[in-house]
Amino acid sequence: MKKYSLALLPAFVAAAMTHVHAAEAFDTKGQYMLGDWDGKRTELAQQGVKFEANIAADAAYLADGGRNPGHSATVASQLWLGTQLDMEKLAGWDGVTVRAVMTARQGQSTSVRDLQGDVPQLANAQANFGRGNQDSRLTELSIEKNFKEQGISVKAGRLGVGMDFNVMACDFASNAFCAAQMGKWQGSMWMNTPVSQWGGRVKYQATPELAAQVGVYEFNPDNGNAKAEGQGWSLDTDHADGVTIPVELVWTPKSLVNGLPGSYRFGAMYNTADNVKNQKDIISGEAEDRTFGGWVAIEQQLTSTGEGKRGLHSFANFTWHDRVTTKVDNSQQLGLKYIGLTDRLPNDMVGLGVNRVHVNDRLSAEKFDASAEYNVELNYSHNPTKWLMIRPSLQYVINPGSTNRVDDAFLIGLSSKVIF
Repeated sequence: MKKYSLALLPAFVAAAMTHVHAAEAFDTKGQYMLGDWDGKRTELAQQGVKFEANIAADAAYLADGGRNPGHSATVASQLWLGTQLDMEKLAGWDGVTVRAVMTARQGQSTSVRDLQGDVPQLANAQANFGRGNQDSRLTELSIEKNFKEQGISVKAGRLGVGMDFNVMACDFASNAFCAAQMGKWQGSMWMNTPVSQWGGRVKYQATPELAAQVGVYEFNPDNGNAKAEGQGWSLDTDHADGVTIPVELVWTPKSLVNGLPGSYRFGAMYNTADNVKNQKDIISGEAEDRTFGGWVAIEQQLTSTGEGKRGLHSFANFTWHDRVTTKVDNSQQLGLKYIGLTDRLPNDMVGLGVNRVHVNDRLSAEKFDASAEYNVELNYSHNPTKWLMIRPSLQYVINPGSTNRVDDAFLIGLSSKVIF
């Protein structure tokens, strides 16, 4: 399959706008940049067909430190195109939803090109850089059935593990604060979006505030490679090697701290790969037939102005990983977000996050002569419209790659997102 180029996006937008009522496109009060298609978009949604289209980009400039400060900035971007079909409305299938998503990532990484030394930075300053940069991908193709009276939901298809487990918001530029952290520090076994793999998830909603879920996902290293043209669209299982099994308890109290809502996730993961190419002791190199990990993810609103989500929010994420098979054996993340700075800017947000990633001390102290890497980010998300977000950011990385052989780094960033 030919590689998708985000450079063609203006042509896509121009073509789409030929079908959009001129008065609705770029409406600052509208939900989408391309408008409501003269009412057709709302009509289709009411009939059970919803569309998703956005492009996100992260620019990062290494102002000081690292390996190559002052070099030109890099940009990493992602195109997202998807649809959701409510089959209950479309075909009378009670509680059934079908989703399909493709993504295409392109660009470079300042962390890779300029910041890191002789070992890779553990995090990445640009969350939109990573798996899939070489090609487009099938990111999701799923069917979900809700048994409403029983409180059970079953989902199956091509899925990312972090879509349902260890879920976190992505309101920062660095991937140290973006999405499921298990996929960052044990990423050889846990593959987040944009990667998809064959899998399924069963969720039981015991009460309105308490749920439990378990998943089984194929482990196949080919899913994360995207080295060959079209690899991101491969559906075969030729090199499958065991499965990844996450379990999670999710508590979402509606009224906890100061009578405000929160989300508390407690989970564990077990993987059964046994090919030495995929699973081995990080010291001896001997084959292993399992690995495991665990997490606690917290999001809690602390104050409120009395209007929706406006107020101070906190978040935290803690992970633990198998010390036999994993380079990173634990991580911690803490942060604050304030949403709605003024009445005129009800959706704008200031965010501050601090992350620590600890390298397994079974590894060479000579190679990793600092015990941990620290990532700090301060940002401001400006939402002039519902369909446009602009986020300047400042990042500071201490001990990049968990070494002292490269200087601590200061980065200036600018992220953006447009919803079509």
